[in-house]
Amino acid sequence: MDITSHSREDSRTLVWSLRSIQNFVYNSCLYEFEDVIAAVDDADILAPPQYDAMGKFRKRVIENTTRYIGESPLTKLNPYGSDVELAYDYDIYFVTLDFPWNIASINLLKNWRRRCRLAVCYIIEIWSEDLSQMSHFMKFFNEFDLICVGTYHGLDDLQKMTDTPCMFLPPGIDTLKFMPNFEEDEKRSIDVVSIGRRSPVTHEALLEVAAKEPFFYYHELTNGSVLRVENHQEHRTLIANLLKRSRYFITNYAKANLPTLIAGEFEIGYRFFEGAASGNVLIGAPPRGDLFSRYFDWEDSIIPVKFDEPNIVDIIAELDSKPEYLRQIRIRNVANSLLKHDWVYRWEQVLNKLGMSLPPALEARKRHLQQTAESLQAVPVPALSALQ
Repeated sequence: MDITSHSREDSRTLVWSLRSIQNFVYNSCLYEFEDVIAAVDDADILAPPQYDAMGKFRKRVIENTTRYIGESPLTKLNPYGSDVELAYDYDIYFVTLDFPWNIASINLLKNWRRRCRLAVCYIIEIWSEDLSQMSHFMKFFNEFDLICVGTYHGLDDLQKMTDTPCMFLPPGIDTLKFMPNFEEDEKRSIDVVSIGRRSPVTHEALLEVAAKEPFFYYHELTNGSVLRVENHQEHRTLIANLLKRSRYFITNYAKANLPTLIAGEFEIGYRFFEGAASGNVLIGAPPRGDLFSRYFDWEDSIIPVKFDEPNIVDIIAELDSKPEYLRQIRIRNVANSLLKHDWVYRWEQVLNKLGMSLPPALEARKRHLQQTAESLQAVPVPALSALQ
C-alpha cells in the first residue's frame, strides 16, 4: 500500500483525506475544502483506501469499544494491519473528520506526529449528546495542536475536556465554482430546489402546485445519507450547476427534522452557503439566536418562514411580484458569499491560529474574490436579466 507516492519534499502542508472511505454524498463539500487548501497552499493530499473486510471489522471494534465502553488503547490500532511511513517532514498536518469517532485510518501513518510540526483536526459535527462518548477519544485528540469544530454550540464544553486549543470553523463554499454567470443566463428555469432534510408539510405544498401548474420543483427522491459518490468534484459541479439555475432554495437550520438530537442547538447548515453563493433567494427557517446573523449579516440573506410552512406557495407568489427586490437579494447573496464564505477564508483562519504565514496563492485568491464581488456590485441592471 503506497499512498505516500503523492507526497513531496517541498510541501509544507499534508492533508489526510477520508474521501475514499467516507465518500458519502453529504461529505463532498468537505473534500471541496481540501481541494481549495491544496490549490492555495500547494498541499499534498493523501487519501487512505477503503478498508477491506478485516479492516472494516477492526474499524468497528475500535469505534464501538471506545464509544460505548470507554477510553481504550484500541484508538492506536491500525485497521489496515501494515503501517505506512512518511518520507518527508511537514509544517502542517490537517485531517477532517465528519464525526469524531472516524479516527481509525489516521493510524495508518505510523510517524505522522513525528513528521508533522503542527497537527490540526477538523471535526465537522459534534452535538451535546455526543460529548460523553467523545470524551473516550480525548487521549487520541490530545495529540493534535488545534481542534476545529464545525458546530458552534458544543465548543465550550469540548474545550473543558482538553488542553488543546479548540476553535469554531464554520462551513464554507467554493464560491468561484458556485457563482452564477449573470451575463449569460437569460432565465433561471427551476422555481424551487430542496436538497437534504425537509419538512413534509412544506414539501407537500410544493408537490401540489408542481402537479397542477408549470412550476418546476426539484427535490430528492432518495435518502442522501446513504448515497456514495466515486468523484466528489463531479457531484459538487452538479450541485453548483443545479443551483445556478434555480430561483428559490429551501434552507433550514441543521438537522431541523431531528429536534431531539439537536436539543435546542441551532446550527448553520451547508445549504445556506451553497444557496447564497449560487444567487438563490434563500427561504426557510434560519437558526435561532445570533449565530446566523453573525455570518449572514446582510439584508434579506434569508426570507424566514416556518420549518413546516403550508403557505409556502403563496409566500413565493408574493415575492415574485417584486422582481427588483429579488434581484437585489440575489446580488447581495453572491457578493457577500465571495467576500465572507469562500473556503479560503476558513483556511486563513486556521493558519492565523497556528501563527503560520499566508501563502501567495491564498492572497491572490482573496484579491480575486474581492475584485469579483466589486465588479458584480457594479454591473448595470440590464446585464442582470438572469435574475429576473
